[in-house]
Amino acid sequence: MILMAMALFAGWNPAEAAPRSAPCTLQTDLATGYDAVSQTRAARDCDADRWSLEGPRSWLFFDADTIAAAGPGPIEFNARTSRFHRIALFVRYADGSVARVVRSGRQAMPYRLAGPDFYLTVPQRASPPVEIAIAFDRLSYLTTLKTARLAPMGEGGWSTGTMLLIALFTGLALAPIVFNIAFFRVLRERFLLWHMALATCIILHTSLSSGLAFAVVPGISALAYGYLSQISFSLGIVAATMFCLNFVEPDKITRGERRALFACVLWIPLFGAVAMAPVEAIRPWGGQLYFAAYLPVLVTYVVVLTRTCRRGSRAAMYQAAAWAPIIACGFERVARGIGLYVGPPWLDQLLYLAIALELVITALGVADRFMIMRRERDRAQALAGAMEDAAQTDPLTRLSNRRGLENLLATDARRFTAAALIDIDHFKSVNDRYGHQVGDAVLCAAAVGLREGHGGIVARIGGEEFFLLIDRPDAAGTAERCRQAIARRIAADVPQIPHPVSASGGLLIFEARTEGAALDFDRLFAETDRLLYAAKHSGRDCMVTDRWQQPEPPAAGKVGAAA
Repeated sequence: MILMAMALFAGWNPAEAAPRSAPCTLQTDLATGYDAVSQTRAARDCDADRWSLEGPRSWLFFDADTIAAAGPGPIEFNARTSRFHRIALFVRYADGSVARVVRSGRQAMPYRLAGPDFYLTVPQRASPPVEIAIAFDRLSYLTTLKTARLAPMGEGGWSTGTMLLIALFTGLALAPIVFNIAFFRVLRERFLLWHMALATCIILHTSLSSGLAFAVVPGISALAYGYLSQISFSLGIVAATMFCLNFVEPDKITRGERRALFACVLWIPLFGAVAMAPVEAIRPWGGQLYFAAYLPVLVTYVVVLTRTCRRGSRAAMYQAAAWAPIIACGFERVARGIGLYVGPPWLDQLLYLAIALELVITALGVADRFMIMRRERDRAQALAGAMEDAAQTDPLTRLSNRRGLENLLATDARRFTAAALIDIDHFKSVNDRYGHQVGDAVLCAAAVGLREGHGGIVARIGGEEFFLLIDRPDAAGTAERCRQAIARRIAADVPQIPHPVSASGGLLIFEARTEGAALDFDRLFAETDRLLYAAKHSGRDCMVTDRWQQPEPPAAGKVGAAA
């Protein structure tokens, strides 16, 4: 940025900003030609404050002294490009002859890749020119009149170094677009899209206002240039405002401030359309109206960013730092645009530096906001995952509960050989006699016993009941070892109970290995509960076994419920 600033100021030629003999002006209707105005010298306005667009046709007159000051060789007329319908250049020579160059505003204008000015070559004849007159039909901006001058052929404009730096900056403006595309794939936030739109408008407007666009599209007419430049700038302000609306933290900006910014989004296109309207009554004031319309927008930005920064908005602090140079340049450009003064060329170049700073600082702000939002998203996802795990896990034994078991059945790719339901015998009497704290210890010891040496799925589905899905070939042996492990772990881990605590179970062996997704939990539970009931009636402390053919696929409704 420092190098760019040095290059921009190095490219400014102080001679261009020095006072020079300015032309006289005249406002007429479209029917008045050069023959008529050349005879009415008294009507010409040569005062210091003579700039006006009141007439449909605006004239500039350069006398013989000004022509001679431009140089002895071939000369040209150049001025800042803006929107007009027609331009005519008249040259009156000492022998009384007159040469004329006419171009329509819809024709391609001659540009050089040295800034936003256009030029017209002054025809050369043997007789020296004594007067040059330029007529603009329906000119939109006073800037074109105020920057008009005669210069030696090929001179004037911005330096090559300045243009190269602006070209480099325009190319670098593509970086935020690329970064935001990558960010958007991870975090789909709208402010990333608006920042891409803002960078696109900046590239378009900078290319037009600096003259870089003439290298890509050499046939740009004055009308097209004026409309595209104004539209791209207005859309850039809209994109910047929408970016700010979506970028600042929602809890740091009030509803009234949001409404004020949204009003700016509507205000700028409205006044831009009014300023560009092809209505003769509006045209003389359209340019000044267009620039004046930005005053309330700039004031709104200052107020909103100041208030949100005071509330501690980190995003607004980045935005304030990024926009401060642009807002300062904006106030200056409004003052210049409404005709308060004519500034040197480096004021326009200073705006490009401000835009470059905005892109860099805003990109840093976007990256910072992206990392904050990503951390918040990761924390939220981790919390949601923890809550989901808690919802599927028994808090006492840390085994899956019924909900977790159903989700495991729907997603587990293993093929199971059996299902079992195991219940602790006389568990109610343990609670009644030794208390619920000891009862909880019994349940935890039973869970540890079931986990030991069991490669399938274990879940506590209610009270003292545990459900097993076995994936080992020796299903009956595995289920029996698990049942017996319950008594051993309770005896080892719960010394408060002096007598053995046994368990009963119902085992359902599948005829063939079956994937978890193909199992219907409700049917399995009903069958294993029937076998458990039989074990209880057989004296407890045993396992009742049965075989079950491969079940039919569950109904669609149950699959949806399991998922």
